Amino acid sequence: MMFREELYYHFSSIASTNTVAVNMAEQGAEHGTVIHADSQTSGKGRGGRRFESPAGGLYFSLILRPELELKDLPLITLAAGTSLCSTLREKVSVPVMMKWPNDLYLHDRKLAGILTESGPVRCASNGRADFVVIGVGINMTTAPEQFPTELRQTCIALANVAESCPREEILLPQLVNALLRACQQLGQDKKALLAEWRTFDYLQGRSLRYLCHETELQATGIGLAEDGQYIILDSQGIKHRVTAGDLNPVKMIS
Repeated sequence: MMFREELYYHFSSIASTNTVAVNMAEQGAEHGTVIHADSQTSGKGRGGRRFESPAGGLYFSLILRPELELKDLPLITLAAGTSLCSTLREKVSVPVMMKWPNDLYLHDRKLAGILTESGPVRCASNGRADFVVIGVGINMTTAPEQFPTELRQTCIALANVAESCPREEILLPQLVNALLRACQQLGQDKKALLAEWRTFDYLQGRSLRYLCHETELQATGIGLAEDGQYIILDSQGIKHRVTAGDLNPVKMIS
């Protein structure tokens, strides 16, 4: 399946593309439906955080109805990241990387974020989610002063580094098509997809701080496990498999 104009909905500004997409999915919206906004007033980030979404960014959510087993649903975020990295590298010629689990990084700064939400399990016999929504936010031409002060040194926009920043109406269908292909590949050959993700791994070999609840651990990034967890090595030589929390490079710009 490819990007379809009849399944595309554009808004100048809404609270959250993901919120609208989830509501539409619950009402029966088709696989491949896209919600796109020029800005969001209440963008959603991982862990209930706010995702800053000023004008100048590309914000969209894609509704999927994938034939995936429940155990593979957590891998959708990684599949999405792989497809976005690959497409941006090809179309914009920038060395985008993935910071596990859901951020795209460029020159040690955050370029984009991904938020995946899933619907209810559709029946006990096949154990599959009724729908999945992939939300994407990419800084395209956003100026640093459009972000809150605490984020201005940690974010970057494509226009800051790309020789020519693509128009949204051209880039959006390319990204949507890449996401659709990645979802299909996840169901057919997830091993190859995860292997590709590893080529974009921003954290591998870096000194990290692992923050989860009130726990902080100094460690080194080892790499992605087959189940989508991230493996780190602490200062005592003990490996940990990370399923939640934040992994941040020690030398990350603040």
